[in-house]
Amino acid sequence: MRFAPTEDETMVEDTLDRLLADAEARAPRGPEGAAPMPDAAALRATLAELGLWGAWLPERLGGSDGGPRMLMTLARGLGRRPSRSGFLESCVLGGAILARSGAPEARALATRLAAGEAVAAAALLEPGRRWALDPAAVVAAPDGDGVALSGTKAHVALGGEAEALLVSAAEPSGPALFLVPADAAGLSVDAWTSVDGAAFATVRLEGVRAPASARILAGPGALSALEDAHAVTGFAMAAEVLGACETCLSRTVDYLRTREQFGRPLGRNQALQHRCADLHSEIEMLRSQVLGAAAALDRGVPRDARADVAAAAAMAVEIGDLAGREAIHLHGAIGMTRELGIGRHLMRVDTLARWLGDARAWRDVFLDATLDEEAAA
Repeated sequence: MRFAPTEDETMVEDTLDRLLADAEARAPRGPEGAAPMPDAAALRATLAELGLWGAWLPERLGGSDGGPRMLMTLARGLGRRPSRSGFLESCVLGGAILARSGAPEARALATRLAAGEAVAAAALLEPGRRWALDPAAVVAAPDGDGVALSGTKAHVALGGEAEALLVSAAEPSGPALFLVPADAAGLSVDAWTSVDGAAFATVRLEGVRAPASARILAGPGALSALEDAHAVTGFAMAAEVLGACETCLSRTVDYLRTREQFGRPLGRNQALQHRCADLHSEIEMLRSQVLGAAAALDRGVPRDARADVAAAAAMAVEIGDLAGREAIHLHGAIGMTRELGIGRHLMRVDTLARWLGDARAWRDVFLDATLDEEAAA
């Protein structure tokens, strides 16, 4: 397993850091002096122009065949400076689902996602069912030569900004996934904002008619495809949280080196040094787990790597929360201010955990995947 980044990965990291820093410098301050947030659409367009936005996707879908290592590099880089770019929500989750479909419509949309020309929202979760991916509340009833979709989807990331929704639904033959235009008749979107400012929505479908060609996944493999796509997104989430943790630690160490109390830098305090050292150790463990998950994904089918991904995601949720809280605490009162912006990392981790699964949910995935591997052995 390779730990050191390649020359290409280092170049991408440096490019992302520079672009995000420039975008932050140009962005205006938020309400009440909150730290600036780059314009998501402009950032997406810039990254797409450089060929980075969808670089992790296969070439047949408009990517550069970068694979898991490139996905890790991009997500980690974007995690260092919160941008609400929609990378995980649209390009990763949407792209991972579309990549598992052979439908021409799916391929066309995936190509536009990779080019930064479109935003797609995956409507998979349902009210009261937490992170279950098998559809039950949304059903697809036969309607002429197509189907009529009815039901409610919850926690749809970018649901109010997408031009198309990837809606999972239950059919008599099993789960299926449909590509539904955002302006379809009978579809209503109730947009809301999470604690970190990310855009989510509740989507209601009342007899939304979809032609047979809109069914891009169906049959016994549909649920497995959704689980694989969720695993890939969980991996990207862990990589993004790793980047956020790195920023939390580096900014905290810089602050402790420069902030003086009683005539000496705070960093001279041994107790604070120990807390930073402990946090550094936790982050390095997360880094190793993310790299291990990348290596597992690079060997083939995400289903075979699900245990490694789940372990990385569970660790990311817990260590990301720890890093955010420690950074705020070690900064003192200024750590609580919106102007400093260090709390955005903690809020982002909280949002990702509520959207993709908390540590307990990812541990359950890990146990299920481990038991499946043992049964198959």
